[in-house]
Amino acid sequence: MKKLSVILVSSFIFSIFAIPVLAQNRDLLSPEETLWLKSRNNTIVVYPEENAPPYSYKNSAGNPQGLAVDYLELIAEKIGAKMEYLTPRSRSQIQEDVQKGKGDVIAYVTADAEKEGYLIFTGNYLTSPAVIVVRKDAPKKSGLNLNDFNGKRVAVTNGSALEGFIRINYPRVVVDEVTDDEIGLQQVVLGEVDATAMDVASLSFFLSKQVLTSVTVAGNTGFDYKPSFGVSKSSPLLQSILEKGLSQISQNDRSVLSDKWIVLPGEVQKEESDFMTIVKSNLGVASIYILFGVGIITILIYLFTRRTHRERFFRKMHDVDELKQEFSELEGESSILTRELQEIKLEEEKLKGRIDSLNK
Repeated sequence: MKKLSVILVSSFIFSIFAIPVLAQNRDLLSPEETLWLKSRNNTIVVYPEENAPPYSYKNSAGNPQGLAVDYLELIAEKIGAKMEYLTPRSRSQIQEDVQKGKGDVIAYVTADAEKEGYLIFTGNYLTSPAVIVVRKDAPKKSGLNLNDFNGKRVAVTNGSALEGFIRINYPRVVVDEVTDDEIGLQQVVLGEVDATAMDVASLSFFLSKQVLTSVTVAGNTGFDYKPSFGVSKSSPLLQSILEKGLSQISQNDRSVLSDKWIVLPGEVQKEESDFMTIVKSNLGVASIYILFGVGIITILIYLFTRRTHRERFFRKMHDVDELKQEFSELEGESSILTRELQEIKLEEEKLKGRIDSLNK
């Protein structure tokens, strides 16, 4: 009985989860896209950035993690593929390597005119405004825009779309190129630059980690980061594959990922594994499936048990019928014996009467 229950549970869960996913993956991609993936052993090579939190950065074990990585893992699940991550590197190194044909996907990139020369992009998975960050003891620390920094030094990540935006639209701002946003924040704290420009998502990450507490947002740059995935222009099929996978990610899952990685100042960041995040994001649906599955299995067990009880009941009823029949037969035989005994008693009385008459 226990083995039967385990088999029923396993079969039901497989039918609920595995079969629909396989069918979805089969229908999602075109034959050409499926063939492209198959030719790559269903593996897509990703170039993650080493220090661009919360999108892509290297953890203490040297492995990539971040919002972009989580999105890529969900895409891989939707399209039935595997993501393989190269060693995290700086943004400039990644862009140089991708132009040389290394790797398939840049995990974190915002489209601009320069990159459009050698990359094609998926739709963006987030919109995050770029802000101006200054020290808390700055003479003026609110209501500023980039025009207020004409002739002043502003740290901006080298090779970013924001750098190009500032150079084109605010040529009088002295751009200090840095390798990543964290260094830009450090330069502000040390007084090496007047401000740094970065997106709100990145700033929230550092503030929530309490890496830097002596900076504040002074204004808006007028530019929005719209991070997406970039692939070489020679791989339009891959761009289409990623786009289709991205389109399958629900708004609920997107909200969960944003809440996980983007924490505004004053909020507490909850540390949780990727697995728990997938479970939370699908908790409602999973609960329905589980309850439905338990219900089906309970019904099956009930029917099986009821059948067993019915068989036992009918066996007992059959035995009772047999006993009744035997009892009826015994009653019949008892009646016959009673009549015979009565006849024997009558003969005895007749015989006794004859003996008495002879003695007289």
